[in-house]
Parts: sequence; structure tokens; C-alpha cells
Amino acid sequence: MARAKLWTVALWVATTVLAALAIWASVVAGTRFDLGILVLALLTAAVPLTAGWLVIRHDPDNWVGTCLTAAATAIVLIVAHGTWQEVLAVDPGALPASPELFALTQGVWMAWFVPYALAVALFPDGRPWGRLGRFSVAALLLVPVAFAPLTAVIPEPYMPPLEDWPHPFGTHPIGYLSLALLPVFLVALVGSAWSLWQRHRATTNPQARVQMRWMLLASAILPLTLVLCWVGYLVTGGPGPVVVGLVAMNVAIPAAALVAMLRHDLYDVDRAIVLTGAYAVLALLVVGGYAGVSGVLGRAVGADSVTAAVVATVVVMVALLPVRSLLLRVLGRWLHPRRQAGLRAVSELAERVNAGTDEPERLEAVLRNALRDNGLRVGYRRPGGTAYVDLEGGDVPADGGHLITTLGHPVAVVAPGPGSTVPADVVAAAGLLADSVRLRIELATALAEVEASRQRIVRAGYEERRRLEMDLHDGAQQQLVSLGMRLRVAQRHVRAGQEVDVDALVERAIGEISDAVGELRSIAHGLRPSSLDDGLPAALDNLTRSSALPVDVTYAAGSLPDHVSLTAYYVASEAVTNAVKHAAATRVSIDVDHDDDQLRIVVRDNGSGGAKVIPGSGLARLQDRVHALGGALVVQSRDVAGTHVEAVIPCAS
Repeated sequence: MARAKLWTVALWVATTVLAALAIWASVVAGTRFDLGILVLALLTAAVPLTAGWLVIRHDPDNWVGTCLTAAATAIVLIVAHGTWQEVLAVDPGALPASPELFALTQGVWMAWFVPYALAVALFPDGRPWGRLGRFSVAALLLVPVAFAPLTAVIPEPYMPPLEDWPHPFGTHPIGYLSLALLPVFLVALVGSAWSLWQRHRATTNPQARVQMRWMLLASAILPLTLVLCWVGYLVTGGPGPVVVGLVAMNVAIPAAALVAMLRHDLYDVDRAIVLTGAYAVLALLVVGGYAGVSGVLGRAVGADSVTAAVVATVVVMVALLPVRSLLLRVLGRWLHPRRQAGLRAVSELAERVNAGTDEPERLEAVLRNALRDNGLRVGYRRPGGTAYVDLEGGDVPADGGHLITTLGHPVAVVAPGPGSTVPADVVAAAGLLADSVRLRIELATALAEVEASRQRIVRAGYEERRRLEMDLHDGAQQQLVSLGMRLRVAQRHVRAGQEVDVDALVERAIGEISDAVGELRSIAHGLRPSSLDDGLPAALDNLTRSSALPVDVTYAAGSLPDHVSLTAYYVASEAVTNAVKHAAATRVSIDVDHDDDQLRIVVRDNGSGGAKVIPGSGLARLQDRVHALGGALVVQSRDVAGTHVEAVIPCAS
């Protein structure tokens, strides 16, 4: 087992023992002890305890998880220590106690800060960084060790409630040196956060930088809480003000460590830092402004005047209204220049596009330049698909990128280059431009498809005319020409007085005319089946009778326009022909349904599949014919499930 994980397990055991001691003392204290304090402490300790275990599970060798667990142990230790002191102050014999132990634990309050400060100094890999980091870790470990014996001999009463507790080690003026260690302790707390800031500035890995910014945001609470503690004892004589800082510290730092190490992309940390800084400055300005204005008005109209308080509140609120937006802009430029540069670049591009002097397709180039990320790519979603492609048609992977959505539907993705990130605000600001590019791509694609379809229809028309010309030339025309020549020869024979078998000639002429008529009917049938004169159901019934395969027809449609019936017939005819020729099918079904001003015809077979819409094929021409009416043709063909051809054709109701 890794040493960090082993220590974490040991701290769990220590926490359990200390919690049991705290509960024992609270039971002995009875009504003299506020049970709510113990419950609140245990609930508070659960936060870093859980965070430490999750971090150590994520990385068993990382001492940050151990430090977070130690913070929970420290909370329970302080509560148990305080509970025993309360009991012993009233009844020294109620619990087993060691005067020497309590004398040496007067500085136990430092345990509030040491584990969290160590977690900050060791973040994110469990090792201190630089000389300042190593100094901070050493000071955080050594100052409490030196503070304990000095406070044990200080010539002053111990902290309440043991102010009457004897000094088992005696007293000595050297104990006052403990006061000199307090600034060193504060410097160590600040140094742990500052060393993390230095590591952040020196790191080039974007993920590590985001992780460290989360911890930096929370680490500011450490020295602030210690200052609140000192202010509380010096000004109010008690720990009241520090409670707010302690609660915030015991929630913010474990939460920041968890988010940073497990879900660093959960929220835009730079935005959180800017907002935190802005509202912190606003809070100071509100307090200072209110104190100043109320003090001036108090001298004029009286210190207890309600009017002065109301006027001071209104003046401060009105004066600070424009400060919030100013602070957000200033702190944004200072703390997150890439975000500001990206937002400004997107805004300027949008203005130029609206003015008609630029194109939204330059979004990728603008973001690359503003964010200084030459590997950044913007991909747009293909119509009817799930893939994202750039303007050149290259695939842009969505994994690791930032999705841009419109009305809940993904339209584009911004993929940063290796080792880079894109601020979430910049992605959101680029949404309208990206959607505009996507719509333009869809429009261009649709126009290209329409143009290609038009050219295919024109070519098909030319080919059909050539086929008709050849069929007429090689078929009926040749038969009629041959018949005319024979009749002309017979005429000459008659004029010359030669004998002609008129009956045979007429019989043969009638046969050739019949053949020519049949040929012409066959050609005409290729243009429009005569069976459609009786409607689409009759034409489909005729198709089933002439098919080499059993065809099941289900028809649930009323009267249809002629062009819709003709197109539907061709869909069925082409699909059945493909099943017979290529699919080795044994059965075909045709389902026709008419609803919502649409005719839906579905042809299924149980063949070998493999049908594809290939340019120039019968299915491609059929697709063009359906698209020309504003409909859609879908072909699904799998090896084990046969072929499924479905056409949806708009028609009048």
C-alpha cells in the first residue's frame, strides 16, 4: 500500500477514536455541553474526510488527500480537546486528564490551518515546489512543535476555560517567544499559497494551470481566517468572527481540491476568480463607504439617527452601482487576459459581419489569433449527421472540445490545440457566428445538391431522349419503313402486270403493323405505365402479377395526383427490380400509406442486402425524381436484414 494511502487510513482510525472521546466527554458533561456543537463539528469534518478519501482513491501516492484527511482529524481533535477542557474546568476528576498534556496542547488551534496549508503547498502532485514551498512546509510543521512548549511555560494564565489550570512545567519569560512565532506562522500560510502561485506561473500544462487556479481561489481563505481569529480575540475577546472563516475554509478548500483533481472543467474557474475578487472588493468598499458616510452624518444629525443610517445606505448603494461592472472589466483584463482578448475579437468580428465587411467563416482564424493557439479548430455539424467538419471538410473531433449549442441542439465544436484551453465565455460568445457559418454551409450544400440534381435530371432527360430515338429507329421505325418498301414493290409489280399475292401481302402487312403498334406501346409504357390510368393500386397489382417474386401489397391511400402516383410506382418498380436482379430475395412487401399531406411508400425484401445509392445508378435517378417533388428517399441495406427503401412524397390532401 502506498505510504500516503497508509497514512490516510491511520488518520481515519485516529478520527474515529477522537470522535469517540468527544462523545464520551459530551455525555459526561450532560446538559452543560451543547450537543449541537459536536454534531456541527462532525458534519464539518465529514467534508474534508470525504474529499481526502476521494483524492487518495484517485491517486494513492498523492499526499494532498492525506492532508485533507488530516484536516478532518484536526477538527475532531480540537472539538474533543475543547469538550474535555469544558468538563475538567467544572469537575477536574470527571475525566482522566494529564496536566502536562493539556499544557502542551494550548496551541492545538493551529491544527485548523496546518493540514489545509500543507495541502495548498503540496498541490497538485503531493510535493512542494521551489524554495518558498519547501520553507512553508517546514515552517508549518516546525512552528506548532516549537509553539507548544513555549505556551506551556508562558507566565500567563492558560486560555479559557483552563485559566486556573496549574502550570506543570512552571513559568519562564521565554514563553513569550511564542508570540513571535505567530507572524512566522502567518507568513507560512501566505507562503504556501504564494508558492502555489509561483508554480502556476511556471507551469505550461493548461490542465495543471486550471487545477491550480481552483486551489488558489480557495487558499486565500487561510490567512484571512487566521487574521479574523486574531481580530476576534483582540477586539471582541472571543472567537466569534473566526467561525465564518473556519466554516468557509473547511468547505472551500476540500471542494476546490476535489473539483481541481477530479472535475477541473466543471466550471470556468477564471470567471469564479474574477467574480470572487470583484465582490470581495465591493464588500470592502461597502463597509468602508458606509462607515465613512454614516460617521460624517452621525456628527451632523446624531450617532443614533435612523435618518443617517438610511441616507448612508442609499449613498453607498448609488455610488457603488457602476463600480461592479468596472471591477469585472478591470479584474477580467488583469486576471484573465486571454478571455478578454477572445471576447473582444469575437465581438469585433460580429460587428464587421453585421456591417458587411467581413465573413463569419473567419471565426477560426480570429480565435487562433486572439487566443494565441495555432492548433485551435472550429468544426461545424453536418446536416443530418453527428460529425463535425471544418471549412475544408476535415473531421474535427468533439472529444476534448467545447460544444456550441443553439436552442439545446449542438451546432459546432471548438477544439483547442494541444496543451491549450478555450475560455467558456469565449465559446458562448462565438455561438451566433458559429451557427451562422453552419447555416451558410447547409445552404451552400443544399444549393450544390440542387445544382447537381438538376444536372443529373438534364442528363437523364438527354439519355432518355436518345434511348427513345434509338428504340424508335431500331424498332417501330424500321418495321414501318420495311413495310412501306414492300408495299411500294408490290405497287410496281401490279403496274407492270405481274401477279401479286394480295392476301399474303395484306396479312403480312397487318402483322408488321401489329408488331409496330406493340413496340410503340412498349416505348410509351416506359414513359408512363398505362396501368396507372386506373390508379396506383391497379398499377401495383399489375406489378405484382408481372414480378418473378411473390409481392405483398398493403395499400392505405386515397386519390392521388398523377405525378405522385407515377413517382410512387417508379419507387416500387425499381425496388422490386433490384430485389429480383441483385438481392437473391424470396419475398418482397410494398406498404403504401397516405397521411398529413404525404404519401409514404416502403418496399422491403429479405435478400442479401448491399444496395447503395451510387451516382448514375437507378436508385440515384430515383432519388433525384423524389427530391424533385420535395420528397425524401432513404435506402437501408444490411447483409442480414435485406433492403429497406422508403420514399416520402408530398401531395395534396
